[in-house]
Amino acid sequence: MLCSILFSGLQSVKTVPAIAADAGVIGLLLVVSRNESLGMQFTAPELLGSSSRMLERMTAAPVSLSVIATGFGALTGKMGVSGVSLREALSGSAFSISLSGQGVVAMSPKLAGSLSSDETDAVLAHELSHIKNGDSAAKGLAKLARVAFPFDPVLRLVEAAVHRERELWADRVSVEFTGKPLALASAIVKANSESSSTATNNLAGLFAGGSGHGLLSLYPNLERRVDILLELARRMEIANSPLVVA
Repeated sequence: MLCSILFSGLQSVKTVPAIAADAGVIGLLLVVSRNESLGMQFTAPELLGSSSRMLERMTAAPVSLSVIATGFGALTGKMGVSGVSLREALSGSAFSISLSGQGVVAMSPKLAGSLSSDETDAVLAHELSHIKNGDSAAKGLAKLARVAFPFDPVLRLVEAAVHRERELWADRVSVEFTGKPLALASAIVKANSESSSTATNNLAGLFAGGSGHGLLSLYPNLERRVDILLELARRMEIANSPLVVA
């Protein structure tokens, strides 16, 4: 049953070229397929119910985010993402999650107050990218399998790899739609500074400010993320520079 759920869920996850997550999820499916005869008591509805309850405790109405609501609406249209609401994050810095076809992007008032307009757009685009790419489903599937088989070290590696690669891909998609890699880099540093002081359990959500080291880390190394964005900025500058003819 679990294998069927995983295969069904993967059909809704957008394909991301050349990332380790795809190979990892395939490996995850093989492991689950081999072991599903053991029988499971953990179901997809239970996962969704748990995520919904967690989301209610982690967010509130976006009363303090009215200043960025207009820009958020414009970004959803530009990126072709519908059915997404903006919420105030009560835990963490900024995150996104998609449950039963309804997406939520949340940002803390503290982070929103510390960001420039360009940085805000970059973070919102990053979080919308997660929803656009079906990242909650990808990470949710990996987590479902890991919870089902908690003592399998391979599944811990798979969940971490899926999460890290999806974060890096969301960075790239954000830059694609905003053209602001430097704004995203500085915003991620600020988000990391805020989220490092708050313990969070994000279920299938994706936090902008996460950072870590090693194969079991759910987040890419902060320095690596910033370096990638700086390189993107350099390439964009070269591409947009007028040719100099001697």
